[in-house]
Amino acid sequence: MTDKNVPIAPLSSRRARDFRIIGGVAIVVLLALAAFGLTPWLAVVIGIVIVLAVCIGWFFGTVDPAIDTEAEDKESLLAETRRRLETERRFRVALIEALPEIAMYIDSQGKIEGANDAARKELRFTAVGPMLTAVVRRPELLNAVDTARTTSQVQRFEIVQRGETDRHFACVASPLGAGVLLTLHDYTDIKRMEMARVDFLANASHELRTPLTSLSGFIETMRGPARDDPEARDRFLEIMQGQADRMRRLISDLLSLSRIELVEHRPPEGLADLAAVVVEARDALAPIAKERGVELRVSGSTGPVNVIGARDELAQVVQNLIDNAIKYSEKGDTVDVEIRAGVGASEASAIAGRRWEEAGRMSIASAPPASNSSSFAVLRVTDAGPGIERQYLPRLSERFYRVDQGRGLKPGTGLGLAIVKHVVQRHRGEFVVESEPGRGSAFGVVLPMSGGQ
Repeated sequence: MTDKNVPIAPLSSRRARDFRIIGGVAIVVLLALAAFGLTPWLAVVIGIVIVLAVCIGWFFGTVDPAIDTEAEDKESLLAETRRRLETERRFRVALIEALPEIAMYIDSQGKIEGANDAARKELRFTAVGPMLTAVVRRPELLNAVDTARTTSQVQRFEIVQRGETDRHFACVASPLGAGVLLTLHDYTDIKRMEMARVDFLANASHELRTPLTSLSGFIETMRGPARDDPEARDRFLEIMQGQADRMRRLISDLLSLSRIELVEHRPPEGLADLAAVVVEARDALAPIAKERGVELRVSGSTGPVNVIGARDELAQVVQNLIDNAIKYSEKGDTVDVEIRAGVGASEASAIAGRRWEEAGRMSIASAPPASNSSSFAVLRVTDAGPGIERQYLPRLSERFYRVDQGRGLKPGTGLGLAIVKHVVQRHRGEFVVESEPGRGSAFGVVLPMSGGQ
């Protein structure tokens, strides 16, 4: 294959080369005939002179300087065009690589001529050159590229990538040369921030209305009928303190939930020792358990259990699950916290939430079908409380939902399990529950471990 950057010789030079080859071959043949005695040397000498004369006469008699100059100009123009196209290609590649968002250049044949690291990572391909249709499956994106190429007009549109957490992209297909420059801007964080703000205002206004009304009523009573009643005032102040604490917990949980939802589509990249997190949570909640007469028992893996995750978020998961278990246990009950490490995906799911034959069970958050980890860690928190009826299991992770039938209204915000669900989803893990009335409830979390374990 000819290198496009190698200059092409002028037409006259190529013709002279051809005549030299023809004349040289004829002379060699004549000399060979003379050497074998087939032709007299005089005839050979005469033949050589005739061949040289004919070649020289034919060359100079047929060369047209105008045609030669025109051919040289065309060849030079072609070479210049090739150099310009190569320069433009390199510029497009450099431009695409410099863009922080997903960017690709699709040529006139529909092939991906250039793509940056963000595009290769998002669309899961390595080398440039494949057809766009082999990499992208979304019809609206393919149609926009075709429309931009045929109409030479910029196409702007949005797409939503559905999954465990939806991702939103603002896309632009811009004609550039004979192809199309395609860019995808991920504005999921902005979208989630808007949704979180709306949800926060709606939830906060709804949930804060009751304690605020209660506080307002007590204040009015203390300023009126109970003005001179110290005993009633002390009782009202205690109740008001409880309502204020509830509002504080509510706002804290809402803020935690909003922060987690904002980054839920981005899996964590660090490592955290799940066993150490469990020990810290046990020590922190031990005074509460002792006050209620509940025993906390931790079993399973004793060494470090390194999982792929954010330590602070996993601490919220462990604390919420143990705190719930203590809250719904009676005096003399035991809350079991079990840790298992280095098990396969199916075994981990069984350990987390398929151990009681008669229990109702449900997967609140499911792990993605494909995982880069071959080993998993399991956290299972079991209480001996009243248990949960099957019909209530699907609603456990809803915001502010609490199962009150047969369990009593316990203090809390109703956001604990919602926080656990979103943290587990961000960690690409699994969150399951199994419960049997009269026996208790067990909440299990499955998390991928680091490659070294």
